[in-house]
Amino acid sequence: MKKLLLPLLLVGASLVPRAQSYKMVGENPWFLSLGAGGVYYQHSGESQFSVPTATVNLGCWITRPLAFRFGFDMMMTPSHYQNGGSNSSMYFMGSAEFLWDVNATFFNVYNGTFLKPFPFYPMLGVGMVMRPSVAVGGVKHGWDDDFQAMLGFHFPVRIASLWDAFLEYKWFFLSQHFDGSENNNFMHSITLGVTHRWTDNPFSRKTEFSSRSTAEDWWVGFGIGPNFSSYSFRNIDEWDMYGITPEIQFGRNFSNVWTIRFELSGLTAHEPFDTLENRAGATYKFSNLHTDVLVNLTHALSFTRGVRLNVLPYLGAGLIWRYDELTFNMTCDFGVMLRYYLGHHSDIYLDAKYMLVPPTIAGIQPEAGQELSKAYSDWGAMPSITVGYIYNFGTNSTRYRYPAKWSPK
Repeated sequence: MKKLLLPLLLVGASLVPRAQSYKMVGENPWFLSLGAGGVYYQHSGESQFSVPTATVNLGCWITRPLAFRFGFDMMMTPSHYQNGGSNSSMYFMGSAEFLWDVNATFFNVYNGTFLKPFPFYPMLGVGMVMRPSVAVGGVKHGWDDDFQAMLGFHFPVRIASLWDAFLEYKWFFLSQHFDGSENNNFMHSITLGVTHRWTDNPFSRKTEFSSRSTAEDWWVGFGIGPNFSSYSFRNIDEWDMYGITPEIQFGRNFSNVWTIRFELSGLTAHEPFDTLENRAGATYKFSNLHTDVLVNLTHALSFTRGVRLNVLPYLGAGLIWRYDELTFNMTCDFGVMLRYYLGHHSDIYLDAKYMLVPPTIAGIQPEAGQELSKAYSDWGAMPSITVGYIYNFGTNSTRYRYPAKWSPK
């Protein structure tokens, strides 16, 4: 799974500058931030607050409400193996992160009111976590690395024309076997820092390529399709490992390139295939609530009139839970949506999604005092394909334009 995720992150990151479009933001939308603070590490029912933690972020605004950045975090705190001792380990995080300016989305923030009155940016990110080897009681525990997902908030305050101070909170969700843990595995970092911007205001004037008012370009979608409970794609030919995924999504096209959606999906899935008894694992009911950032490749370089089929790869993160034994955890998803224009208010779509499933959600439980089974040490996954209908509210100007020579009959 890690071998698949890292190339996808790199490909997704390479699309950001290309899809940025100088028409959507100012001439120099880049920024650099530095911060320091503390970390609260939770693992296997244990927890500890430690200092220091440090963060370095390099990013750019990609449209009026969205910024993308590469985040690099370092934490120093006792590992699971060092709990109760005086020694600490180093942890390194690398993430691809999106920041969403809520003020610019809902309150018509223009150039003169950037960072006013009380801005806050929800964040989501995905990436990798690494911990160098540690030795405890003469036993050496080797280098460990794994996938991580992040949700958080960024609170900036302008202190000069090109400088902001900020308070930032990040909630990192780690694999439930990372660092020798046997249960939920979280890191909470709180940092104070400064941001340097290359321009006083990253926003440009609104153009025909962006949503023109707060009330425009919203949509709701409904779909359904099959999913497959995948554990390294074993037993993909077993029909008993397939389930059903209905979904409802609500989103907005902020420009001809960038879209954000919130989606609630999920119904049935299966625990790992029982190879001893040669039967599918137990069925369980689950739901997944997540936020996705979508890039419209069809119009990434230039808007083409009369194009009905739009191709939108995406990346997202959110919460997943199962209902029989109410258990919540973090998940990451990525995929591609094919969206076809039918009319002013109507689209149909096909969505191919790959969702990571934490081990305890999937029903993989370690025996007392032991780590997760090596056979299932990586996260499970749930690929799915759904088809559905999208209704677009009111005026929408970013998804389709009639050909220049078109005239109604």
